[in-house]
Parts: sequence; structure tokens; C-alpha cells
Amino acid sequence: MPGHRKALLIVLSLFIITLSSATLSAVTSDEIITLKTYLSTHPVSAGSDFQMALEMKLLPGWHINSNRPSSEFAIPTELRLDLPEGIRIKEMRFPKHEVKFLPSIGQKTEFYSGTSYIIITAHADRAMKPGRYSIPATFRYQGCDKDICLPPNEKKVAFSFKVSPPGSLVQVINSKIFSGEGGTPEEEAKSPVTSTEKGDSKGNISGMVAEKGLLISLLLIFLGGLALNLTPCVYPLIPVTLSYFGGMEHRGKAFLNASAYLFGIVLTYSILGTLAALSGEMLGTQLTSPAVTVFIAIVMVGLALSMFGLYEIRVPRFVMNLVGGEAKTGFAGSFLMGATMGIVAAPCIGPFVVGLLTYVASTGDPFKGFIMFFFLALGLGIPYLFLAFFSTKISSLPRSGVWMIGVRRIFGIILLVMAVYFLDPLLKKETYDLLFSLVLFAGGGWLIIFDRSGENARFFHIIKSVVAIGMITTALLTYNPLQNKETGMKWTYYSEEVMEKARSEGTPVIMDFYADWCIPCKELEEITFKSPEVKAYAGTILFVKVDLTQEKSEFARKVKARYDIKGVPTVVFVGRDGKERHDLRLTGFEGPEKFIERIKSLLKTP
Repeated sequence: MPGHRKALLIVLSLFIITLSSATLSAVTSDEIITLKTYLSTHPVSAGSDFQMALEMKLLPGWHINSNRPSSEFAIPTELRLDLPEGIRIKEMRFPKHEVKFLPSIGQKTEFYSGTSYIIITAHADRAMKPGRYSIPATFRYQGCDKDICLPPNEKKVAFSFKVSPPGSLVQVINSKIFSGEGGTPEEEAKSPVTSTEKGDSKGNISGMVAEKGLLISLLLIFLGGLALNLTPCVYPLIPVTLSYFGGMEHRGKAFLNASAYLFGIVLTYSILGTLAALSGEMLGTQLTSPAVTVFIAIVMVGLALSMFGLYEIRVPRFVMNLVGGEAKTGFAGSFLMGATMGIVAAPCIGPFVVGLLTYVASTGDPFKGFIMFFFLALGLGIPYLFLAFFSTKISSLPRSGVWMIGVRRIFGIILLVMAVYFLDPLLKKETYDLLFSLVLFAGGGWLIIFDRSGENARFFHIIKSVVAIGMITTALLTYNPLQNKETGMKWTYYSEEVMEKARSEGTPVIMDFYADWCIPCKELEEITFKSPEVKAYAGTILFVKVDLTQEKSEFARKVKARYDIKGVPTVVFVGRDGKERHDLRLTGFEGPEKFIERIKSLLKTP
């Protein structure tokens, strides 16, 4: 059996070479290589991915075998990790090997020489307690030069690091090692990042605070609040503000009342935002419950009836006394109205708000959280200060007389329409469309047929007639019982089996996380997902609905934890490989044009 004899001869030769090397070589196995460990961040944020690197620095002229040598007689380089609870390895990547002819073996072999790195991608479980951790590691290798191989050897090393709470501020370090550029290992990045598993740069509030300082960050947060006014879910504040301030008597205190309204919005939004962040719940999640929705609708109806002159809304006497008596009742009423509108605005979310929520929750500092949400709410509310102030000028116009009654009634109808709007999440679509159209139609008809206010003021009479006709026209266009009810997107409801099938077939997936009580979710459904341009992708992409209406259910908790869902609406984009494209994740409403850009980017995913 010549084959076995040849193999035995090679093994004996290696054994003799190894024995001789122990006596002839002046260098030991321990001395030919130096090991050093590095991490990608400091500290490591619980619930996030992080990287570790093992530096292998060999003496000149020496090398160690690859981790996957082609020769069956070469001893591979290995790294074994003793993982603590809560840490799991996602990938271990050895460096690219060189190839060299080894005379002692008589064939080419794969090896590492000089300085190279083993890169390990790991995940720290979200449940890990903050503190210091260590991952002991055993490095097994065999060192060789061009003529001889030393005995196999093992060296002990350890990766030591600190774990911080989820979403906490971390510093990016050793970036050149982990980017594959090499360079000085100790070099640290100048700007910190917020380490989250999802890595959404849009929510990088902590990096902004660390880089620009708190004062500049507060200014940017204020601008972020201004940007919230571009989201459809705050649009109801516009007619409500117009209706309330356009129909009340201000007696020379218009700006004071408008400021009180702004302060009510800001204070309520700030408190709710801070509590939501510290409790880990999305801003407004609890406020979109049926009870709160009905309460807001009742407030709208109550204000509307006062506009029709059925009664005058007065602030309770004990509140009047607290704020300075009868002269300040407008101030107190405006503040309470603003506080109610702060609740209305609370469910509005976006990438910036999600980032702020995550940051405040990670700091655990209620005061800093309140200040940040105060500036966010100030940005949100500033436009309504001016809107409220200029609305007050309607009641202060000269010769306001009888036609002002007509103005109040128009605003009263608007408030009734808004009451129906807020009931949208609780009603079936057919019921909502019918009720919405009936209120508009009845309001427009009443203004034309029964309302006689301001008939002697020709200009106002024309305006009132145009408004009434506009209401009737909108009502007729809104409700069409004969319309095709199958005009929406064809959805598949979420299950593990559905997602696994899509992954195995290489089908990209768009997941819409929604709830019945979520108004922005319905805007996304009615405006974006019903767009013909978006629907055209239904044959190429699998559109999946994930119902989080029962947010306390076991299903909702598991799905929210699995996909790191902070609130609804959230749209998750999954590539053909079954992995989420975190850079495409959408929170809040977005129109069809920009949404299609995300779709096109998703389809480019391999």
C-alpha cells in the first residue's frame, strides 16, 4: 500500500523536523507571535451589534497556517471563544491568506505573516445588565519558517469590554482596523454614534449632541419640531386653531391668548414625550386609545356647540382665581385648549422623533428629556402661535357686528367635521365616509338655506356662499357608495411562514406595521399605498401587513421586539436575502413619490 507508506513517511518527517526545531531553533512558539485585542466601540450598547478584532503580529520570517489550509497535514489556525450569557457570535472572519512553497512539506501551503486581524461580529443581548464583561479566547496555531515548523501551541487572550444600557452613547474606536484600511489601531473616531442594532443614522441624536453640544442640538431639535408640521397628522390643528380663536372674544389680549395656546401645546407635548421616552413607549401610543379619541371628539363637539351660541364655555371659577380672575379667563381657556391639542399632536412620529425618544430613554435623565422635548414641541407649536394670533383679528375687525355670528357658525361646522375626523380610527371606512360627508353636506346646506347672518354685508355673504358650496361639493366627492372597494393594495398578512417563503424564493418584502387606532397609518394606506405607481410593484414585491392594534398582546410584543418597532406607522423593507435594509426604514407618513424611491433602492438589493 504505497499511498499509506508515503503518508506515514511525511508524518514521520514532520515529527522529526518538529523535534529538531525544539532544540535547533532559538525562538519558541510563544515568541514568534504577539496577540492583541481591539473593539469597535466603547462601551458596547446592549441590544446592538459590535465587532472585536484579534491582532496577529508575527516576527519577520515566520508565518502560521491559514484557518483552512489545503494540506491535510497542516495544522489550521483556530480561535475558540468562551462566550458569557447574552453574547452571541454572528460572524468570524479570518484575514486573506498568502500562499508559499514549504520545502519541509514539499508543496504549497496557505499562511498568515506580518500583521493581520481576525474580525469577529458579535451581538449583545438587549437584556444584558450594564457592567464589565470578558470573553476568554484560546488561539491555537503552528509557527513555521521557510525550513522548519515549531510544535503546535495555544495562547490565551481575552476581549474585555463594558456593556451600557440599550441605545446609549458610544464612541467609535479603531475604525481603520474594522474598515479594513489598517493603520494605527488606537486611532479613534472623532464623532460618537448611537449604537442600535438597526443602525438608523437618521435617529442619531446622541452623535449630534456629542459633536455639536447641547445648545446647538436644542436649536436643531427645534427645527426638527418645525418639520413635524409637514406631516399630515398635525394638519387637524390648523382648522381647530382657526375655529377656536376666530370665534372668541379677546378684548385686546389676542397675543396673550395665542401665547397661552402655544404654551399649552408645548407643556403637554413635552411631558408626554418625556414620559413616553422614559417608559420605552412611542409618543402617543397610549393616547390613541379609543377613550382618548372619543374624549377629543367630544371636546370638538362641545366647542362647536358653543360656536352656534347654545352656551358659553367658561373656565371653572377655581381655575379663574388661580390665573388671576375674570380678566384672565381667555388665557386659561386658551391654555387648556392648547393642552388638548398637545394630546392631538402626540401620536405624530418620524425618524427624528424616534431618535430623540431612543436617546432620552437611554440617558434616563427626565430633566434633559423634558428640555429636549420642550424645544421639539416649541418648534411644532410656533406656527400655531401666529395662526392663533391672526385668527383673533377676525373678531377685532371694525363693524364686526352680525356677520361675526356667521363666522362663528362656519367655524362651528369645521369643528364638527374635525370631531368626525378624530373618530376615524374607531369607525369602519364606509361609516366614516358617510358620516364625514353628511356633516359637510348638512353644514353647507344649513349655511345656504337657514343661516341669515351677515346678509347685509355683501362681501361676507359671498364668502359664506363659496364656503357652503365648497362643503357640499367636498361631501359629494368624498362619499360615493358605488365606488369600487377593491382599489387598495393587495396585502398579505404577516406570519413566520410568509416571511420564510419570501426569503427562500428571493422575494423582497415591504412590511407595514399599523394599528386601527392610528390616523397616520390610514393616511399612509389611503394616499401612498393606493397610489397606482406604488401598487404597480405588487407583482415584484410582497406587501405584508402587521397588525399591532392589540399592542399588549403576546403577538404584538414578540413582533415589536423582533423588528425593533417603536411605534406605528413603521414600514420595514426586507431585501431578497431576507435581511432588512435599515437605511430604508420609514416611520410616519410619506407620500408616493418619495416612497417609490425607497422601493427602487430596495430592488437594487442583491
